[in-house]
Amino acid sequence: MKNRPAVELRDVTYYYPNESTPALENVSLRVSYGEFIVVAGPSGGGKSTLCKILLGLIPHLYGGRLTGEAYVDGVNVVREGVKSIVGRVGAVLQVPENQVVNIIVEEEIAFGLENVLYEPDVIVKRVDEVIEGLGISHLRNRATYTLSGGEVQRVALASALAYKPRILILDEPLAHLDPIGVRELLSILHRLYSRDGVTVIAIEHRLTELAKYATRLVILNKRILFDGEPERALEHSLTLGMDVPPIVRLFKNIGVSNPPLRLDDAIKELQVLLKNIDLSNFNNYANSSRDRELSREEVIVVEDLWYVYSSGREALRGINLEVRRGDFIAIVGANGAGKTTLIKHFNGLLKPSRGRVLVFSKDTRRHTVAELSRHVGIVFQNPLHQFFEENALREVMFTLRSMGFNNDEGRAMSILKSLNLHSLANKSPYELSVGEQRRLAIASVLVYEPEVIVLDEPTAGIDYSLKMELLRILLNLLEKGKTVIMTTHDVEFLAHAPVNRVVLMSSGEVVAQGDPREILYDAQLLAKARVTLPQIPELVSMAKASSYMKPLNAEELASIVNGSRCMRSG
Repeated sequence: MKNRPAVELRDVTYYYPNESTPALENVSLRVSYGEFIVVAGPSGGGKSTLCKILLGLIPHLYGGRLTGEAYVDGVNVVREGVKSIVGRVGAVLQVPENQVVNIIVEEEIAFGLENVLYEPDVIVKRVDEVIEGLGISHLRNRATYTLSGGEVQRVALASALAYKPRILILDEPLAHLDPIGVRELLSILHRLYSRDGVTVIAIEHRLTELAKYATRLVILNKRILFDGEPERALEHSLTLGMDVPPIVRLFKNIGVSNPPLRLDDAIKELQVLLKNIDLSNFNNYANSSRDRELSREEVIVVEDLWYVYSSGREALRGINLEVRRGDFIAIVGANGAGKTTLIKHFNGLLKPSRGRVLVFSKDTRRHTVAELSRHVGIVFQNPLHQFFEENALREVMFTLRSMGFNNDEGRAMSILKSLNLHSLANKSPYELSVGEQRRLAIASVLVYEPEVIVLDEPTAGIDYSLKMELLRILLNLLEKGKTVIMTTHDVEFLAHAPVNRVVLMSSGEVVAQGDPREILYDAQLLAKARVTLPQIPELVSMAKASSYMKPLNAEELASIVNGSRCMRSG
């Protein structure tokens, strides 16, 4: 084992069935045992395809045409398939709920060990170890179908770690986790590779927290564009529109040639820059940048809302909330805080156990989902949950027909074009990348122009450039007078969004709501809800400048620094 690599790809090229363009082209990669490497790159660049090859799923399950060789723990997975690496390799897939097969969490974690005939006492010991190690004791007896996206991800990881694998492959492991959960997971992964010698291969868009742990960063866009130290990959990352740490964007925008990758280094550099700036000129900087003329018309009113699942678990407790026409509200909180449960009340998918919800003055208890959905369109966290048709165009047409519109293909194609999906009109929704699926789900709601658009974790699994494209779409909706409600734990996206109110949830309750510049600079308040500061507010706070200015993102802070330079030179 000392001489052979943990993973080796040799000139791998792969075409999906009926495709003339390769998903991967001439990819060669060698990963040694004990490394922690991150594979990053733009959406559609072949990252998930690479993962499926390493796991022996391609070509055995997906078909298509593959040339070259792929070895994992010494096994030729192209020839032998996924069965050959069971127990050697642990994996968490991009949509973790797809690998959950049992009803109860504890049974799910034990399932894989049972299938490879481990002794019962060993199974019990390992299940206990991973549940304790991942801090999910509170989920042990929960039904898997009641878990949030982040909770499912933790359970899938526990199932993988129960094998005690030599190699751990994770496809978008941070996509569904809240900010504190991200830090906890990365701490666990760091321990696995540094203490236990596990080889970790993480395929991920979000590099803000991950970059500091990686020993290598591989940038993949059908071909390998870069393979080396994370610090040296930043130029490639910015060019490709990847999700690099905001501090990198900040210092690039103010002309620093070698921007720091870690927050501690960035604090020192910012303090030097701020010494020559009269910060009093920027008191309450840009506090009005998100103010808009909002209608005072109430579109959704939530009064003392309680919701109790059939198991007796209280998911919502005493929620009071008013949403007015033209609002852009972000509902923020940890996995399991009740965000998704709350928004399912906005179109009647769930009915209150106590209290009431009014949608355009209609009590949701007395109206059907079909009636309420004409006013409120919801884009779910997992887009696959709302697809019915055989191709993207028919999927959008399905919504139009359901809402009583004429069979308007022109309207459907127009919305697909606005989301850069028109070239995929005849492709199955299940053949699209995660980013494309998410845009199709949004198109299927926007096409009938509901007054209120609700998006549940809309940025999960999409890269920075697509997030900025989503931001453009949301701005356009607001300009049309629409109301937007978004649940998210992506605080960096939130720092860019034109939100006028942040609603902070914890344990089924609203613990605070208010202006984003106040909420997102209150570290103590956010910590109570298991949410971290966005990186720029954290940087400004640690540099002791937040009493003078409260920029939320790199572009805002760079404009302050660059603007002060212009004033001084003038």
